[in-house]
Amino acid sequence: METKFKYTNSCTCRDYDDDTEETTEASECYGDCWEQTLEDFSNITSGLFEKNDTLWWKVSNFRLWDGNHNGFAYADSPIKLIQAMTVNSEWTIRGTIMDDHIEYSLSHHDAPTGSNTTLSIITEEEKEQWGLY
Repeated sequence: METKFKYTNSCTCRDYDDDTEETTEASECYGDCWEQTLEDFSNITSGLFEKNDTLWWKVSNFRLWDGNHNGFAYADSPIKLIQAMTVNSEWTIRGTIMDDHIEYSLSHHDAPTGSNTTLSIITEEEKEQWGLY
C-alpha cells in the first residue's frame, strides 16, 4: 500500500477531509502543527520501522549545493528519520511511503526545485558489510 505525504517545517497547519481523503490548509492554527506533522509521519512510517531490525537507513540522491549525495543514518524514531531525510533549514518534503522504502522530493534553499531522493531500509547483512554500528 502506498501512502502519499507532504510536510513543511515552516509549519503550515493542515486539515484532513475524510470525504475527499485530501489535506487542505487549515482555517485556524494554534501552533501545534509540528506536533501534528510528527504524529502523522509516525503513523505512516510505523510499518517501515517494524520491518527495519537494524534501524539504519540509506538515503540516495540527496541534493545539496554541490550535487547529489548518498549516505546512511541511524534513526530509531520518526523525528530522527525525518531529520535524516531533510536539511537544517526551511524545507518542504513530499513523497510516497512504499512497502519497504520512501520516495520523496525535498525542496530547500540548495534545491528549490526538489530532488528524486530515496530512503531505504538497511539489512543486517548490509550493516555488517558497511561497518555500521
